[in-house]
Amino acid sequence: MCETEDDIITVGKYVIVKKLNFKKIYKVTGNGTLMLGKDLVGMHEIIGKRFWTTFEMVSVKEGKRMFSLKEVVETESLNDLLNELPSGCDNRSIIDDGTSQKLSKEEILQFQESGKSGKEIVVDHRKIGNLRMDTLAQLLSYSDVQSDGLYILYDSGSQGLPAAALLNRIGSNTEGHLINLHPGNVPQAMLVNAMNFPKEQLDRLVNVNIYSFLRLYYQGESAVLNNISKKSQNKKDLSNVDELNEVTERNNEIEECSRESSLKRKLKDSNESEEVTPIKKPRWLLETQHAVELVKNSKARGLAIIAKEHPLNIAMALLPFLGLSRPFVIYHIYREPLQETYMMLKQKQNVINLRLFSNFIRSYQVLPDRTHPDILTSDTGGYLLTGYLV
Repeated sequence: MCETEDDIITVGKYVIVKKLNFKKIYKVTGNGTLMLGKDLVGMHEIIGKRFWTTFEMVSVKEGKRMFSLKEVVETESLNDLLNELPSGCDNRSIIDDGTSQKLSKEEILQFQESGKSGKEIVVDHRKIGNLRMDTLAQLLSYSDVQSDGLYILYDSGSQGLPAAALLNRIGSNTEGHLINLHPGNVPQAMLVNAMNFPKEQLDRLVNVNIYSFLRLYYQGESAVLNNISKKSQNKKDLSNVDELNEVTERNNEIEECSRESSLKRKLKDSNESEEVTPIKKPRWLLETQHAVELVKNSKARGLAIIAKEHPLNIAMALLPFLGLSRPFVIYHIYREPLQETYMMLKQKQNVINLRLFSNFIRSYQVLPDRTHPDILTSDTGGYLLTGYLV
């Protein structure tokens, strides 16, 4: 079987480490370690191995919870172990003779210490805006994400889960682009990085601050730079720490550009025949300009908004960039903000087919001769508001 580079674990890639039902994301480094519960595990042995390889934890020091990894060839699956347990249609054949508990106290404690709850997912649901898998699936469906065209996403703090899902749906080696608008200084991209997308696919993801994007689109580059300089002069009056950090960082970039420009002018004055290279613009400005060029060349084919704040003003600001007869979807953990947004959009003549709804999914545990619903199902899947722009 021919192996490609994508099948091999290398330094810099992200992997999901699974021990029992506990999962954790890990970025591969040359001599890195990972905390699994209370165990410290050396991870250098996974480099050069294939994905989905199973390893055994081998104790390094006796009495210490430090382990190294050893690749194993044969493993026992959970289904094989479950099939060995006695089961039946009812409890008539069960006799309480003290032998039915096959796990000792020490083994149970070891399972508990192997990680957090068995139902813990890769990212805590509170950190991803309570986006459940069924809600995320419907968000992708109602935004009509395909492999071609331009799509706009606004995400105010979901660890990059919506951006990773939309970019994965667009696919690699396609013509689709995704503009990821965010309110802060830098986008949350942990889960985007964890997907190990190829470079050409990541290059079609444009991360832009929403305020800089709107200001550059309507007012031009000079308005963006002047606004940041003005904010930096009055930074003592800013109450938002994130905005202060953003202004400070971008002002430093502007000052650096100004120093380079001054130096270029001095060199030009001293030697008129010498060719002066153009000023290098900061990366955030280049990304913003790229996003503006994309929306000027083509309207978006889909719009998705995942907001922690009230989504009304955000929707009003981004709907003009959506193409005609194209869908939009807005997610919020609470119903009331979407109800107010629904009433305001209902009054607009260019918005039709508005629907506000919630989801509820319940998983079932299926075992031989016994099936029952999962008791620990989360009921905080949030609400969706969908519609079309005409």
